[in-house]
Amino acid sequence: MRTSGRRFGSLRPRQRGFVLVVSALAAVVLIGCLGMAVDLGRMYLIKSEAQNFVDSTALRAAATLDGTSNGILRAASFAPQTSERFDLASRSFTNVRTEFAQTVAGPWYESSSAPSRSRFVRVSTRLQVPMYFMTLVTGNRNGTVFASGTGAQVEKRSFREGIFPFSPFAHSTLGPHYGLVPGQFYTIRWPAKPKLGGNICAGDNVQSVIDMAEAAGAEERGFIESTSADLIRQTIINDYQSVTRTIGDFVDLTGGAKQTMLDALTSRINQDSDNLSQTYSQYASGGYGNGRRLVAVPINDGGMPLGVNHRIVNIALFFLSPTGKYGKGGGQPWCAEYVGAYVEGSNTKGVENTGAWVVRLVK
Repeated sequence: MRTSGRRFGSLRPRQRGFVLVVSALAAVVLIGCLGMAVDLGRMYLIKSEAQNFVDSTALRAAATLDGTSNGILRAASFAPQTSERFDLASRSFTNVRTEFAQTVAGPWYESSSAPSRSRFVRVSTRLQVPMYFMTLVTGNRNGTVFASGTGAQVEKRSFREGIFPFSPFAHSTLGPHYGLVPGQFYTIRWPAKPKLGGNICAGDNVQSVIDMAEAAGAEERGFIESTSADLIRQTIINDYQSVTRTIGDFVDLTGGAKQTMLDALTSRINQDSDNLSQTYSQYASGGYGNGRRLVAVPINDGGMPLGVNHRIVNIALFFLSPTGKYGKGGGQPWCAEYVGAYVEGSNTKGVENTGAWVVRLVK
């Protein structure tokens, strides 16, 4: 028993040394793992910040596209002008690329060579992130984080809110404009007794269109919502809809030269930071309007038979005239300029010829 005791006693220092060695190695491995976790966690955080940045920039850029080269340049300017930062707000985004395409599959172009009718925007960034612990494993001093987001103007055919509560007549059964001409003024509320060459908006000074208005009846002047005073204000000023509007559905024309309509229309126009421009061209070139005078309007086919079952054939963009252009008398027409493609939430027209569009992330 004494020999056995001496043997076990002589092993205890070795055991203690082995434990110390294993503990030291384990500590090194643990510290290395913790360090790698710190580096990987930091890269994950920066990846999230970068993805948020490219997604939001792509959405903002896509909303400004309007089918012109100026629209491309505006969209391309968002990334260089951004104040967003990453790595816990310690670094600025500098290595950013903005590209444009007409389809999500490409081909993709820089702003200098992009087709003006591009409605897809891809924003990408590649960031170099300093590594502190993973360098010991990989030998690389920096890790690379890449993020890409694609925004686009996507067709929208149905609205639960945001449709302006007036409906002008189509002049043709053929799209995309249905006989309307961009830059021309059309009737959103008809006078009680329209006369050719008289109290008619310039674009509707055609007997066939006047016949559509007359066929609808003396009290049906173009308003398409409830005629209660409160709802009139809500639908004109606050984009409220009592029913969903979808292309292909019918609209019921109502009317009346209501003072409430005029008051609400004046309030809506004055919501815009540019309430003075006479035409959309002036408004767009001024560049300081906030879009409240740009309204999504359902265009109807005049009814089938004429004056009955007015079907929505398109939802497009119209520009409201300045305050003072709209009179309250029943014999006065209310005119608005036909612009073309409406983009929800944008203060410019869209890329396409006409129709309603919404900005979405598509990739």
